[in-house]
Amino acid sequence: MNINERVERELIRHDLDLVRYQNGQIKDALSTISNLQIEIVAEIKRAEPRSKRELELLLGTVDEAIDRTYAAMAMESIESLAEYAVAESQAVSTISSKVFRAPIAPKILPKSVALEIVETTLAPNDALGTTITDRWGRQRDGTKGNIRDGLNYAIQNDQTLDDMLRIIRGNRALQFRDGVMAKSKRGAEMIVRTATDAVTNSARLATYKRNSDTIRGIQANAVLDSRTTVLCRTRNGYAWYLESGKPFRGTPISFPGTPPWHFNCRTTLAPIFKSLEDLQSVLDPELNEEIVKRGETFPIDGKPAPTPSFKTTFDAMSESERRSILGPGRLTLYNEGKITLKDLVDQQGRQLTLKELKARYGD
Repeated sequence: MNINERVERELIRHDLDLVRYQNGQIKDALSTISNLQIEIVAEIKRAEPRSKRELELLLGTVDEAIDRTYAAMAMESIESLAEYAVAESQAVSTISSKVFRAPIAPKILPKSVALEIVETTLAPNDALGTTITDRWGRQRDGTKGNIRDGLNYAIQNDQTLDDMLRIIRGNRALQFRDGVMAKSKRGAEMIVRTATDAVTNSARLATYKRNSDTIRGIQANAVLDSRTTVLCRTRNGYAWYLESGKPFRGTPISFPGTPPWHFNCRTTLAPIFKSLEDLQSVLDPELNEEIVKRGETFPIDGKPAPTPSFKTTFDAMSESERRSILGPGRLTLYNEGKITLKDLVDQQGRQLTLKELKARYGD
């Protein structure tokens, strides 16, 4: 195990704390939407609209409540994530120093830089990505539109007040999962997860760049479980040079940008510290002796952390596990040697459909 793998392992342990933080943020967001639902239901009961005109008056009040709630949620999200970005930068610095037993990455993000990161980071970092504030705006507009469409349908079809309330709250028989506000809650949870992961990686990358005198590159670290996408499984362990974004040997693509690479992406970026010789040339001479001692336990070679390839881990799985990841059609093509695991995604990271794979590599 080299020193970079040791740092990566400590960051993985730290990621468990991030999940707890994230779950707390989700709980707060869902609570806020539940309170909004109570307010909307009360307004519908008060108005009991029976005509188009009465409905428009009600919708004006409902829209105001939604606007007010989502404006507060977006502001709270930006403020809390800015504080979180600073804390994450400090955590990376502290973890690295703990592993090296020396202040190897002491430069952390100031609050102003953290706020800029939160305001400009795209969630997710792909073709669907947009800023966190805009993401909350889309969620707001979607909630307003769904309520308007649902209540319009109720008026046009002469439905009862109870029918209108079910549109908002959902049906008890379906555990209220089909209501407009349930959909809004699912959307809010996705925003919080994706935004938190986006800020995590943007804050880490900015911290690595502030410490570029000791950090040579970055490496993707995917959570490998049943929910991991083929894209992240493929990119797990990929490594790139910090400044240029060019790939280390063995990584087939240039740096595609900071994760999240898709909604609910859990991949994070770990640092690749420079070799012992390079570190000694930039560190305070008083620290060199401690760094040399640490190198006796964990080689400080400037190389990415060794990780098993997707192919190695995939081929070791049972047939049922492999089928659950690829699906039966893709697995058949793989087992017949018609495709490799790298063929499953294009250069932009988009997973190819079964139809596209058959057209490209033969049915």
